[in-house]
Amino acid sequence: MEVLQKIIFAIWDILLDSSFYILMGILISGLLRVILSPTVIFNHLGKGRFMSVVKAALFGVPLPL
Repeated sequence: MEVLQKIIFAIWDILLDSSFYILMGILISGLLRVILSPTVIFNHLGKGRFMSVVKAALFGVPLPL
């Protein structure tokens, strides 16, 4: 039972440490949704060609950071 309690406390600590970054990510994605129209995003990322994949990878690299 003690091990389960330690696991739950560790999960809670991780959630508390990452909550600021989760909220900032939600805020930034909401701002991008308001600022950028879906047609602009589709023109750059929705064609399925090589450059679309490269652009999506470049935009996605800083997200975990």
